[in-house]
Amino acid sequence: MNRLIFLICLFLFFLTTGASLLVSQAATTASSTDDGASAAGAMDGDRYGLSNGTFWRGRASEKAWWWQVEFDSPRLVGAIEQIVGDHPFVFHNAPRRYQWQGSLDGHHWFDLFATLKSPEERIARMHRLRRPRLTRWMRMNVAEVAGDRPTLREVVFHEDPQARVSFPEWIVVVNVTDDGHLPGQGEEFIPLAQSVAPALRAQQILLTTLTPEFLSVEPKPLCVFLSGSFKDWCEVDRSHWRGTQSVMKQGRTPMWASCGGAQALGLISEYGVDRKWDCPHCPRSQGRATPLYGHIGHTAAKPCGEYSACVFERGPFQAKQVGVDPIFAGLSEEFTVMESHCGQLEWTPAGWDLVATSGAGTKTEVQCVRKTGTPIYAAQFHIEMTGAEENSKTLMRNFLTLARRWVAEGNRDTANPSRPSFIQR
Repeated sequence: MNRLIFLICLFLFFLTTGASLLVSQAATTASSTDDGASAAGAMDGDRYGLSNGTFWRGRASEKAWWWQVEFDSPRLVGAIEQIVGDHPFVFHNAPRRYQWQGSLDGHHWFDLFATLKSPEERIARMHRLRRPRLTRWMRMNVAEVAGDRPTLREVVFHEDPQARVSFPEWIVVVNVTDDGHLPGQGEEFIPLAQSVAPALRAQQILLTTLTPEFLSVEPKPLCVFLSGSFKDWCEVDRSHWRGTQSVMKQGRTPMWASCGGAQALGLISEYGVDRKWDCPHCPRSQGRATPLYGHIGHTAAKPCGEYSACVFERGPFQAKQVGVDPIFAGLSEEFTVMESHCGQLEWTPAGWDLVATSGAGTKTEVQCVRKTGTPIYAAQFHIEMTGAEENSKTLMRNFLTLARRWVAEGNRDTANPSRPSFIQR
C-alpha cells in the first residue's frame, strides 16, 4: 500500500512539474569516450550537433559499449527520442544492434523491449513504450555498430509514451547504384534541397534499405529522392528494387527520381521486379521483354554494357511542359534542364501522366512523368546536377511544397477527389 501511495504521489508530482525534469540534475557516464566527444554531449539539447563535446562517441578499441544517465531522483520514462551517428547524413559510427535498459539502483537492470533494434538503419528514431516505466538510470547497451564505434548525438526522455515531439523536416536520398558506397550517387540532392529549405535534414541510404518499414519509423521523412545509375537494366539485381516497388505501390510517400531512377520506376510500374528486365542490346530470338526501356540511338551494334556506340544527351537541353502541373510553377513553358543519359522511357507508363516532353533540339520525348494522383515524379533530367541552378531550385521548391501539402492533407489530393490529379488540361 505504501509503495502504491508513493507511486501515485510521484505521478502527481510529474503532472505538475513537467517532462523537462527528465534532464535536470542528470549525471552521464559511458564505457569509454572518444577524443573530442563527451558523455554529457548526448543530453546538451543540440539534436544534430557534431562539434567537439556536443555528442558521445565510444572508443574503437572496444567490442561492446554503453552510455548511461543517472537522474537526480526516480523518473517515469515512456518515450525516447534519439539521434545517432557522426556523419551529417550517413548512418556511420552508429549503434546497429542495441537496447535501452532501466534501473532503480544502478545494479539491477530491466530491458525495455520496445527499444530492441537489430539492425538499426535510422539516424533519427522515436521509441515509444507501451506504458511508462519508473527508473533512475537509463542505459543504452550497444553490441554492434555501423563503422567501428557508436555515436549518440542526442537523446531525450519523455514521461508520456504518446508525447508529441516536433522534429525538423527531413528527406531520404537513395543511391540506386550498386557500388555500395555512402555518401554516393545522388547526394547532390541534399544541398539543393537545403538551398531552398535551410533547416531541412537528410539521410542518404542504399537502394536495399528503402522499404515501407524504413519510411514508417517515427519521425517520418517528408519525401524520397532516387539518384541516377550507370548500368543497363539487364545488368542490375532487380530484387534490390523490391522495397521501392512496395513504397511506390502504397503511394504514401512523395518521390522524385532522376534519370536511371526514373527509368526504374517506369519499369516497376509496367512490369514489376519479378519479370526479367532487358535492354536494346540484349540478344533475343523474339521481341523485347521490357520494351518500355530503350536507347536514344546507336552508331554501331555493341553488346550489353558497352555504351561507346550509344547516342547520348549530355549537358543543358530543353524540356517542355505538357498541360499545367504545379511542379513547374514559375517556369516558362519551355525550360532548360541538365541531361546525362543514353537510355530513356519509350512511352508514358500505364497509370502515369506525361507532364514534360522534349523541347527544341532535345531527342528524349519522355522528360517527366507523374504517377496519377500522387506527388511521385520520374524525370529523365537531373535537377541535382549543376548547370541550370535556378530552374533546379524552382523545381525543388515546388516539389517540397507539394510533398508538404500531400502530408498535411493525409496523402490525397483534395482538389479532385473523384480522380486525383495535379494536372489541369
